[in-house]
Amino acid sequence: MTDCLIIGFNDFNFDEYVGMVGAMGTDSGAYRDLNLAFIHFRDKPYRSMDLLNHFYYEDREGTGKPFHNADFMWPVVLYLGTFLHRKGLSFDYVNLFHLEKEKLKDKLLHDDILTVAITTTLYVTSQPILEIISFIRQYNEKVKIVVGGPYVINQVKMMDPVSAQELFKYIGADFYVISQEGEQALTNLIYALKNKASLDQVDNISYLQGGQYVRTAPVTESNPLEENLVDYGLFKPEEIGQFMSLRTAKSCPFSCSFCGFPQRAGKYTYTGVGLVEEELNRLHELGITTLTYLDDTFNVPKQRFRDILKMMIANNYGFKWNSFYRSDHGDPETIELMGRAGCEGVFLGIESGSDVMLKRMNKTSRRKNYQTAIPLLQAAGISVHANLIIGFPGETYETAQESIDLIEETKPDFFRAQLWYADPVTPIWEQREEYGVKGEAFSWSHNSMDSQTACDLIDKAFLTVENSDWMPQYGFEQWSTFYLQRRGMTKDQLKTFVKCFNTAVKEKLLNPHQQEITPAVLESIKRSSRFDRSELPDRETIEVLAPSYYKAAERFWLTEFAGVRVESTLDELCEQRSGIAEERVSIPIEADLPVLDGLAPSIILAAYSVLLSRLSGSEQIAVVCALGDVAFPLRLVTPWNAGFVTFVDEIQKKLANAMEHQRYGFPIVTNQWRLREHGLSCPVLDVGYRYGFDQGLDLFPEVSKGIKLILNTTPDTSNPKLSWTYQKNWFQPEIIARLGSYLSQILADVTRKPDVSLGSIVIDAAARNHQTPASDDVLEAFSF
Repeated sequence: MTDCLIIGFNDFNFDEYVGMVGAMGTDSGAYRDLNLAFIHFRDKPYRSMDLLNHFYYEDREGTGKPFHNADFMWPVVLYLGTFLHRKGLSFDYVNLFHLEKEKLKDKLLHDDILTVAITTTLYVTSQPILEIISFIRQYNEKVKIVVGGPYVINQVKMMDPVSAQELFKYIGADFYVISQEGEQALTNLIYALKNKASLDQVDNISYLQGGQYVRTAPVTESNPLEENLVDYGLFKPEEIGQFMSLRTAKSCPFSCSFCGFPQRAGKYTYTGVGLVEEELNRLHELGITTLTYLDDTFNVPKQRFRDILKMMIANNYGFKWNSFYRSDHGDPETIELMGRAGCEGVFLGIESGSDVMLKRMNKTSRRKNYQTAIPLLQAAGISVHANLIIGFPGETYETAQESIDLIEETKPDFFRAQLWYADPVTPIWEQREEYGVKGEAFSWSHNSMDSQTACDLIDKAFLTVENSDWMPQYGFEQWSTFYLQRRGMTKDQLKTFVKCFNTAVKEKLLNPHQQEITPAVLESIKRSSRFDRSELPDRETIEVLAPSYYKAAERFWLTEFAGVRVESTLDELCEQRSGIAEERVSIPIEADLPVLDGLAPSIILAAYSVLLSRLSGSEQIAVVCALGDVAFPLRLVTPWNAGFVTFVDEIQKKLANAMEHQRYGFPIVTNQWRLREHGLSCPVLDVGYRYGFDQGLDLFPEVSKGIKLILNTTPDTSNPKLSWTYQKNWFQPEIIARLGSYLSQILADVTRKPDVSLGSIVIDAAARNHQTPASDDVLEAFSF
């Protein structure tokens, strides 16, 4: 009999996960955090590594080993298997559930297995656990399923007993190990099952009895690292491969107020340099090339870290390795030793670039530590990933900007900003009343910010940071950059691929209703994925959404709509009536129009603006313009003392500038959080102007729903025609007819006298003759 079959990692069904998170609402913090990690391709969500695999292996004969972020022996399998073996128990394992289902199926059908242990190291939802349990039950109903690890202990700590019962029943395991470590609890449970002993004597577990889960006595379990080194001889070398993750310490010596790990993990302990050397010797003999140190604070204490580095240099292992790094516990000499010892990358939990926030977070590092460390690390050939938390209690626009500015100044290779997670098990929770914290998880507010504002600041960092590349999430992490280099990618190719993928995500952010990425961007991802071929992506495709373009557009649109509240122009005309909501009808406008050459958009838009200004009594008009296949908002100022020719000239210039920045217009002007940062509010966009676009104003659907009246102009300059499209349940037909008459009158007036003062144009359709033909002299007046 196999006493325990260990299940390593399950990269769960991402499509289902996106659907589950999306059900919370696309404005939820959880979804917006996820939204930066995938794009839609062929009606499915694809992560960066998914696309890399798809395009790399497309059109190749046969199938190769897929790239994936867990392409190594899962550390808990190594550690737990060794632990059970030393306790006299037999074990087997399936390292990666999602890739080894046939292997697991065969074991479940043909092997005599007592228990299956499901580990939960990286899970933040129950979905991957549910997938595994469903699969196990399908092929073996008798085996006992045990679930333990970080997910279980974290959920139990956050939940009341009733909620924990509901969760356990929903997941449906036979047993749960509720302990920060839990190896001994699992061992004792297996002993009890083998010997048919009473389960109530096994500490730190919960088991089903009489329809309810019974929890046994909670006790502190401690399994010293030095007594539980991995026995690599228990595993086949070909299954271990060339990548290895190892831990030389437990817990963390610091107490950052956003993190509950030290409280759960207990006292900080670490192994001596001699034991580290013993393990590295074994790994070197196995042919390992790449190490990941899992210690949360590998370079603490400083002297031990230096001694490890000197030992690695002296032994000349040749390892490439990466780790977490505390910038306030380093110095130039240590960083130089890291480079010589083979360090290729570090993860910096910067969290904030503001000393005010770092102090609130109870971080010992300060801005100056990062300003010093990052350039030194990169000079030593060490890649740097910087991680930020946005929205921690006390965060403001100013402190968030300090974080973004730090990234721009220090230029780490990669960065990511993540939404603060309001976790009741973290130290800051004790101060929630002081900061006015309400809500939890990714949905919260406090005295200086809410989660939606924080999400927007994260989006802004994603769109605007120029000197560092955003690190994709979900199936792609910093470790992936080292892994892919071992698989043949150069660092430059890797960064190009990341840029191409992020460009596609930017497209999605700017056009949330666009179902598929554009062909040009898709082609850039395809080419960058085929890194072993001579296919280079078009750099212009990537640069089109470069941060510098966004920054220039933001300056333009904020200036356009700064200093004034643009209200509705239709309030006096609209009358909500019965009828089908948003049903639109179109009617022609009877008017004799001049042959307008290429100036039709500007001239008719100017006349339309005069009409809207007269109706609203305001010089400030906001219009949604659709020219050809692009749409953007526009603020028109109709100074009543200006001449019409001058006004047309200003509109012509404004249209040219707006077209240059059009792709960012709506994402900025309709973004309440972005505008709030600058003391502005969103304009009311309820009127539209469409020139040469026959498919409805759906280039930006979120805006078009609010548009009640649209003026349409055909692009035929030799025989231009006008028409209205309006929401039927907002206007009486006679009102629309009168508006057409007014517009015809204005066009007739400016045709007779092109430089007529805007203030002298009188709207009185009943008393005026509008049938004045255009003469050559009049047309010449419009030739600016």
